[in-house]
Amino acid sequence: MGGSYSHSPLAQYDVASIVSSTGLSASNVRQLHQRYRQLCLRTCDGRPSATAPPADAPKLLSTPDPELSSNPLAERIVAAMFPGSADTLTFPEFCSAVAVFRPATDSASRLAKVQFVYRMLAIEGNEFLTAFELCSLLQMLVGNRLPLEQVQSIACRALSEVDKDKHNRITNKEFVEAMEGLDVEQKMSVPFDQCVL
Repeated sequence: MGGSYSHSPLAQYDVASIVSSTGLSASNVRQLHQRYRQLCLRTCDGRPSATAPPADAPKLLSTPDPELSSNPLAERIVAAMFPGSADTLTFPEFCSAVAVFRPATDSASRLAKVQFVYRMLAIEGNEFLTAFELCSLLQMLVGNRLPLEQVQSIACRALSEVDKDKHNRITNKEFVEAMEGLDVEQKMSVPFDQCVL
């Protein structure tokens, strides 16, 4: 019997290691594996795959929550899940990416959330954020409710407030420092045990 489980069984992964490295429960890992397998079964030739392509990630992450499905940053959230310029995601990488959204339990998990936001914003793929990237983000959030000139002005003002070394860009370190007083723990947390993954 060659069911779809045979190509990517949970048993092939060290669940204890995933639990240890992500802070997810074993139950969460099992639920995530079900979703991950659904994504991996969608390949061009119809054969199961051991990795998830970014194009199908939104389907994997879809939830009945209309607030999440209508999030204007959904594409950026998905892109930030894929390490570097990777075009696939292994199951342990997927668990690590999703674990960012579990409630923060220590400063390391808070920093992981901040780093995720930084990757989500840095669409140019370099080591810093530019006024263009901030403006692009603001446009996604406000749509056409504000004129472009006002959006650009807000982006430039935000950049100048955070850019300590005055190089007209925000470094990762500057971004982490700017996020110090913000409630990232609450804003980027999903109660995994109460939601359908």
